[in-house]
Amino acid sequence: MRTTRVFLADDHMLVRQGMRSLLEMEEDIVIVGEASNGHDAVEKVTSGLRPHVVLMDVHMPMMTGIEATRRIKLSMPDVLVIGLTASEEDVTLADMMRAGASGYVLKSAAASDLVKTIRSVRSNRTTTEQELRQRLTGYNANYNDQVIDTKKNIHQRLTRREMDVMQALLRGYSNKEIARELVISERTVQTHLSNIFSKMDVNSRTEAVLVAMRDGWIAAQPVA
Repeated sequence: MRTTRVFLADDHMLVRQGMRSLLEMEEDIVIVGEASNGHDAVEKVTSGLRPHVVLMDVHMPMMTGIEATRRIKLSMPDVLVIGLTASEEDVTLADMMRAGASGYVLKSAAASDLVKTIRSVRSNRTTTEQELRQRLTGYNANYNDQVIDTKKNIHQRLTRREMDVMQALLRGYSNKEIARELVISERTVQTHLSNIFSKMDVNSRTEAVLVAMRDGWIAAQPVA
């Protein structure tokens, strides 16, 4: 069984203790550290703890979870971040995802939802689907018209194969599933993703999906 190293960042001790107690019941999850503010989270995560997943409260003192996520992803792009929030405001969720988060969990969610999200992002899946997809599509349609104008022709720079990979991303496929669907190696999938991220000026699978959804130039369709 693959072990997932998890770091907890929340300014409420009771919340951290509750999450720790719940997650330590799972055989495949190990808690490697905690932080009570965004600044402390960045310092600890980038100083050698090397967690696989960070559970990041969006609203924290000294540095927001959004900014902390952005800094962690810049220095350690392989670290996966899941946003924790009591807010269901679209702007908050969209900002967290654009910072590089791979998903989010509402603090009102069941413990099973938190565990499921951790395992999902660890399996290299984006959780920007279904409910979140529907909500952010409406929000992003009206977000930053100038940015949309500068990116609306990005798809014209992608190759046909890169477009196929993007279609698979929108369906929530993992790298292994994309490789199987397109009959290519996982290494080739990673190469395509790197090229896509560079052309789209993004840093993660989730951000690529959000840009594609926002700009409306690619639809969630079966891979040809």
